[in-house]
Amino acid sequence: MGTSYEETMTVPIAAADVWQRAFEVLRSQQGAAGAIAMSHSGVLSASFRTTWRSWGEKITVQVGQASDGTFVRIRSACAFPLQIFDWGKNKYNVQQIRAGLVPPARSEGGRT
Repeated sequence: MGTSYEETMTVPIAAADVWQRAFEVLRSQQGAAGAIAMSHSGVLSASFRTTWRSWGEKITVQVGQASDGTFVRIRSACAFPLQIFDWGKNKYNVQQIRAGLVPPARSEGGRT
């Protein structure tokens, strides 16, 4: 099995809004190959092209309702099952998606 990286988070946003944000973030990522699919309820899947850093990645974003917001699990795995090193590419993918899902900071009294 190839290298992978995964993170979970809870965001204080409705699941439908998180789902839409996740779709938009995946669509905007450089290297996205083809369509973004809903593999089963609450899970988005996307494939990323081969680059000089990797043989491509498969990314899944699982979205579900939690008591304090919306639960999100983001996973990036090497598409080539025998790839042992990813040179940080899977972690980078997850962090890019996570950054797109975090709500913007609210400003207090005109300050940000």
